[in-house]
Amino acid sequence: MKEKISILNVMKFAGAFIAFIIGSGFATGQEIMQFFTSNGLYSLVSIVISLIVFTYFGATVMSCGFDYGSSERYRPYKYFCGNKVGVFYEYFVPVLLFISVVVMISGAGATLQEYYGLNYYVGCAMMTVLVLIAFICGLDSLINIIGLIGPVIVIFSLIVGFTILFQNLDGLKNISQTMMEVDLTKAGGNCVKSGVLYASYNMVSGLFFFTSLGNSADTRREAKYGAIVGSLALMIVILVMNFALLSKIKDIYNLSIPTLYFAKSISTIFGRVFSVVLLCGIFSTAAPNFWTVCDKISKGGKYNSKVIAIIISILAFFCGLFPFEKLVGNVYPFTGILGVVLFILILFKQISKRII
Repeated sequence: MKEKISILNVMKFAGAFIAFIIGSGFATGQEIMQFFTSNGLYSLVSIVISLIVFTYFGATVMSCGFDYGSSERYRPYKYFCGNKVGVFYEYFVPVLLFISVVVMISGAGATLQEYYGLNYYVGCAMMTVLVLIAFICGLDSLINIIGLIGPVIVIFSLIVGFTILFQNLDGLKNISQTMMEVDLTKAGGNCVKSGVLYASYNMVSGLFFFTSLGNSADTRREAKYGAIVGSLALMIVILVMNFALLSKIKDIYNLSIPTLYFAKSISTIFGRVFSVVLLCGIFSTAAPNFWTVCDKISKGGKYNSKVIAIIISILAFFCGLFPFEKLVGNVYPFTGILGVVLFILILFKQISKRII
């Protein structure tokens, strides 16, 4: 007899899955442009590869979270990678999360500068203060709305993407020639690497979160299909935004926030609304990651967590002053390599389970 599935629960898990992945790099369009659009029409190959990796990775991790997450002895990195490699990931992932916080802070500075004309350093400082306040006040209320922020960004991104694409379908003509005329940063090197790296770098730091998400499901199938639906919805948005970016590539290839440029071109009011949505997306990724880093270093409150949070926030602010595009193009692919290793180990683990 098959387990019952609540469609509402599946959509809730899918929304949380998307919300964790979406941040400044995705919402601004920089991730999509560097990992996918930079490959021209071959970006379709990258998108299909990312979808496969996201779906398998997410469904496996969330299913295992449902199966074993309630056990205090279950440590996902050790379970999939073994003791030595697992310990490395357990200690190194907080470093990756810190880097993610840095990228979010940089993205907030770029957003506020490009749309509101606010000094870049002031924008970075504002986001730093917000994530610090979130840590000090507690994240319970934030966690309750994270599942809503992801779908909101998806809806707005689809509206922007479809509108721009339909308005500029002629821009896709001779796109191969056009791509040779623009100097676009590539994150990954080619369409295959880009597709793998995009999915793997997003998943490597989310193992703890997706394990907990799977553990909170009522049935194993809800956990599994939550990841599958979330992966599919995410990649549909990327597909639409990718072709929208391609259709206007000559105008946006050197912009820090092409999606905001698109929103403003639709209407001034829509641009203002989208800028707020974008900042919410940045915050929804930065705050939980910042919390995780501080909690890990303070050993769950064993040491003075507030002092540690202040120190980490200061470090994150100064690191976030580096140009946003360079952070996405250089930091994320390196993280993706670690994600590829993790993905291979998870694949071997699942194969060995079936053989045994």
